[in-house]
Amino acid sequence: MANCQGGRDLTDNIKAHNAGVVQRAGVAHRVLAMKTLSSHKSGIDCSAAFHGTAVPRIAVIVPNRNDSRYLPRCISSILEQEDRPDELIVVDDQSTDNSVRVVRSLISGHEWARLIENPVNLGTYGALDKGLEASRSEYVLFLSANDFVMPGLFARARSCLARHPGVGLWSAMGWLVDEDDRLIRLHVSPVISLRDAYVPPERCASLVYRLGNWFVGATLIYHRDTLEAVGKFDPAYMGLADLVTAWIVASRRGAAYSPIPFGVIRIHSGGYLSRTLTGNANVEAILDRLRERGPLLAPGLFTKEFLDRMALRFSFAPVRASKGANIPHLASKYPGLRRFALNGVSRLPPRFYRARVALTFIVLCPFDVLPALWNRLLGSAVVLVLLRLEGQGTYPPARPR
Repeated sequence: MANCQGGRDLTDNIKAHNAGVVQRAGVAHRVLAMKTLSSHKSGIDCSAAFHGTAVPRIAVIVPNRNDSRYLPRCISSILEQEDRPDELIVVDDQSTDNSVRVVRSLISGHEWARLIENPVNLGTYGALDKGLEASRSEYVLFLSANDFVMPGLFARARSCLARHPGVGLWSAMGWLVDEDDRLIRLHVSPVISLRDAYVPPERCASLVYRLGNWFVGATLIYHRDTLEAVGKFDPAYMGLADLVTAWIVASRRGAAYSPIPFGVIRIHSGGYLSRTLTGNANVEAILDRLRERGPLLAPGLFTKEFLDRMALRFSFAPVRASKGANIPHLASKYPGLRRFALNGVSRLPPRFYRARVALTFIVLCPFDVLPALWNRLLGSAVVLVLLRLEGQGTYPPARPR
């Protein structure tokens, strides 16, 4: 249980922020919002009060295999919510550590929480399927056992989802922490609005093309029926399966968004996403699968232009993951000026890996340079400013163990 307490100061220091940053009134906030993202207006304000709308039921499904070290922090962050979810389902996928005992101790006395023990190892997506089968809620959050959520997430999600019944998904922003719950920084995901917003399906497709994605996995709450209609998560996409599914769901039913860091993502070695992006063969296989299946599932989204753009984005991912080590291999894939430029970048000494990665990004994805500066860096900076205006610490330290 010590790990459960490790990030308590993080929770305390930004709890007030998560309870209502976008309810801030006043001309200054509105002017700042308009100036920052006015040319990238993404949707319809959903911050108005709602009345007479059914409150959506939300389930949280936590797949786990041998993550007993992180389970207390993850599960307690759900159990301690003032406005809790309707269901908590932990699916243990044949753990060989003490995960089962930890889960049973944590959820004891909470009738709305349950543990499922898989008789055989089904893998991450098999475990998610088992949890989904057991759930009866309209919306569902799939939370990794090594991540956790901040106070107020479910209250804000319900508020936004109730205003737009049947919307495909809701998401927010997130923090990055290390293996010991120490805060690293705000996750620099694209900021598409400075207040709660609803984004229609056609606008979602446009934003995905322009930004790649704005989703933070630890906050992604899916509309269950839409999720099942698109085939849930395709294991062929490996650690990117949730991203691809979020693209398709949003392009079909739209998305709700809150510019508040409600999720916490743990950076640790051996993560599924990092393993996916490190291998060039993995990325190529994922791209082949997207070209084959994408147009069948969302023809308005997976156009040739979009697939060509994503091929370049996915090709850059292993460069970032390897800190530029595979640039020569990448250069061999392209003709002409792009090959010439990449070969030039590869001649930079390895100690300048940040410059190597940044220059490779510019060569491969020049279309992403402005969104990276505007929606990611400037957008995140504005969010941090708004945090400070509320008197909240941007990088609160974790409590010593």
